[in-house]
Amino acid sequence: MFKSLLVALEEGSTALTPYAISLAKRLKAQITVVRPRRDEALMTDGSLAARYELAVGDSEARKARARGSLETFAAKAMKEGVEAEIILPGDPQDPRRDQLAEFARAFDFAVVSQAEPGSPPTAEDFAGALLVESGRPVLVVPAIQREPASFARVLVAWDASAAAARAFGDAAPIFEQAEKVGIIAVTGSKVSRSLQHSGERLAGRLMRDGVAAEFKRLPSDEDPANALLSYAADFGADLMVAGGYGHSRIREALFGGVTRTLLSSQTLPLFLSR
Repeated sequence: MFKSLLVALEEGSTALTPYAISLAKRLKAQITVVRPRRDEALMTDGSLAARYELAVGDSEARKARARGSLETFAAKAMKEGVEAEIILPGDPQDPRRDQLAEFARAFDFAVVSQAEPGSPPTAEDFAGALLVESGRPVLVVPAIQREPASFARVLVAWDASAAAARAFGDAAPIFEQAEKVGIIAVTGSKVSRSLQHSGERLAGRLMRDGVAAEFKRLPSDEDPANALLSYAADFGADLMVAGGYGHSRIREALFGGVTRTLLSSQTLPLFLSR
């Protein structure tokens, strides 16, 4: 079971708060909420006194906004009966952005908002930093999300890779609440026997646990991510589980093409592991 979730807020992430609260309520989990701070830098022009005054003023304004968003989150969570710990600016535990991945390792998974619809993820995004560095799953909420958290129909993107296998294992508590799970492999005209057999075995495991599940090949010549998102809409999926790919030392190619497209074009919440 998932019992401890980390929620990382960013300014303007309006879809994240209601979804995260409904998610914690559904999972009966405690949530810890942070608004990771940026490193402060002085302007390069003007007198030292003027630069210091501007930097301090901007810092205080940022802290006030962060405190306000965190307190608003806590109030909304309390109204829904959800236990939420908020870490306010100035708290010794308050992480910088570059400390967020290490901080997240103490939680079952992290919940973040989609960085910018239509734009590829970068190492500066919460989702990117957490997926590459934390060692924990990340649930990314799309900017267009309006419905509360639901696991009734879950889609699994399966390619028999190590990352996909990890994601499937990490999502086990989610499958327990699902009414139907679709395990989908986007393939060309040919498909390997190992891919076919592993997908069928996963579906069989879920069915033995009492979950309606099926493995399906999705022959497609289009980009696999777009094919998955299109199928997710037809399937009526509430959530997609997928393996995320990335190498922290190669910032220019942070994610494989499928993960990158899923994050920039997502139309439903994504549960990612790597």
